[in-house]
Amino acid sequence: MPGPSESTVCPSCRGAGYLVEQVLGSAARARRCSCQSECPRCHETGFVLIAAGASNVAQTCSCRHLDERIALFNQVGIPAAVANASFESFGAWSPQAMQAKTVAEDFARKFRRDQPTKGFLLYGRPGAGKTHLIVATLRYLALEKGMGGRYVEFMLLLSDIKAGFDGGRSHMDILRPLLSVPVLAIDELGKERGTEWERSMLDELISRRFNSGLATLFATNYFLEPRVVPEQPGGYRNTKSADFQREAESMTLSQRMGDRIFSRLNEMCTFVKLDPGMDLRKDRAGSGSFWNGR
Repeated sequence: MPGPSESTVCPSCRGAGYLVEQVLGSAARARRCSCQSECPRCHETGFVLIAAGASNVAQTCSCRHLDERIALFNQVGIPAAVANASFESFGAWSPQAMQAKTVAEDFARKFRRDQPTKGFLLYGRPGAGKTHLIVATLRYLALEKGMGGRYVEFMLLLSDIKAGFDGGRSHMDILRPLLSVPVLAIDELGKERGTEWERSMLDELISRRFNSGLATLFATNYFLEPRVVPEQPGGYRNTKSADFQREAESMTLSQRMGDRIFSRLNEMCTFVKLDPGMDLRKDRAGSGSFWNGR
């Protein structure tokens, strides 16, 4: 049976029934599109009558499922800056980028809660689109499949744990909500200082999820192979903090994480390189074009 003609599709949501908005100072938020402000099927009763033989049976309307998926998305914690990141809006600028998109999209489409699923780890320079793809994955899972997830930047998570100590909370009070979500995405892996305490927090989080058979996704600027980070004019050579940052960036992921955590990451994830050799955000800014390649 042919689908609706182009003229009948809502121009705002393109038939999805929802919109995702960038809320400054807050996480991205989804809401019903105005075309669904009053459900045309159940007129907001929440039920529709389905013919079943000689009688009709009340069935939950699809609009209620839409509301549930919107609520799941709004719990993910996607940053406002990447509110509109999706598989459709990802710029596949090379075969490598296309491969990364394929891995992420394949994970999202095939993911099931009732069986262990190996996650993926995207690595490469800043601005290549790693955050875009892990956010697109969480968006698809929540809004298209009704699967819960969470997004965290690891350095900010550590800050929340430290702030919790001041309020008399334990680290488990902060980590516990992340231990049971079907899919957890950890962004900016390795951006922290790299202390033993920080490693112990990461080790506990990913080990508990691994032992529970739950999928975890990662994005990091650290490579699997050694690389040379060039000095920047007027930058790295003048300050100790800049020298420390340059030294950290030249480490491999295994050096940065330590053997135990790196081994665990290998068990949990498929590693995918996503590296254009330059920061695409800067390239976009220079050309005046827009594509969220964070």
